[in-house]
Amino acid sequence: MDVRQLRYFIAIVEARSFSRAAELLHVAQPALSHHVRTMESDLGVQLLHRGARGVLPTEAGLRLLERAHVVDAEISFLYDHVRGRETRPTGDVRFGMPGTVSEQLGAALIETARRNYPEIRIRIAEAMSGFVLNWLRDGEVDIALLYNATDRTGLTMHHALTEEIRLFGTPRIAGAPGGQNVGLAASLRLPLILPSPGHGLRNLIDAAADSIGKHVDPEIEIDSYRQIKHLVDRCLGFGMLPAMAIDQETRQGTLRSWRIARPRLLRKIFLGYRADRPLSTASRAAGQLSWSILRDMVNSKAWEAEWTDQDDVQLYSA
Repeated sequence: MDVRQLRYFIAIVEARSFSRAAELLHVAQPALSHHVRTMESDLGVQLLHRGARGVLPTEAGLRLLERAHVVDAEISFLYDHVRGRETRPTGDVRFGMPGTVSEQLGAALIETARRNYPEIRIRIAEAMSGFVLNWLRDGEVDIALLYNATDRTGLTMHHALTEEIRLFGTPRIAGAPGGQNVGLAASLRLPLILPSPGHGLRNLIDAAADSIGKHVDPEIEIDSYRQIKHLVDRCLGFGMLPAMAIDQETRQGTLRSWRIARPRLLRKIFLGYRADRPLSTASRAAGQLSWSILRDMVNSKAWEAEWTDQDDVQLYSA
């Protein structure tokens, strides 16, 4: 098995089609089929399954895919390291992001990267921040945006922005707080619709409640921001989400929000990567591009947050 075969395998899985992968790779389809059969023979397991939804990896194929991404990234890094900093950014970048960040940043990052660095292909992997952190430690993503990364062992982190968590409800709901601010203790007495324990935002709320000797006991627990807003709109309770997540609805007047005080609920976003492995030229370019886009979004009020004092970030590369 060689690196070329691993890259062919990755392309087939991502395209879910031998023919589509052959077009993208500019390789004859029979040649791709031959390489896969050779890999399966060498490993003694079936790697791919042809089904109604296209070509899908078997359980063994999924394990191979996970390691193939790591090997591919290491080879790309090796080339960049030998060539030095002046190498034109080229290759794949696996960028991990929480879904809420990807929703705001993902499309803009890919579009801008295609315009500025046409030889880079950014692959965005979405999950809750805790899962993204594990991916980063395991080498399954090259670079990531993370919320409130308290355990930074083995990682390099750059603080990008700080956003405020707000209480919100529909203007029609009874029992809404008066004024523009509400204490956290008073907020916790309201019927709340929050993410479940283990979710990064819920962990932040639980920690803040513990700091004032209070307990969080929501009426409803659901991890989807969209569903939380939907249930709040149906007058089933109040929610707590980042200001960015409810900005459009509060501007339209369909939701009303309150600043939470004593203590304020603040969430930081970091740009991170492994400290023991310098970034490839492509990953460094993608990371700095994401930093610039985030800064512009905050400065233009497209993302309601406080920007770090650091206007530029220098990422450690090969």
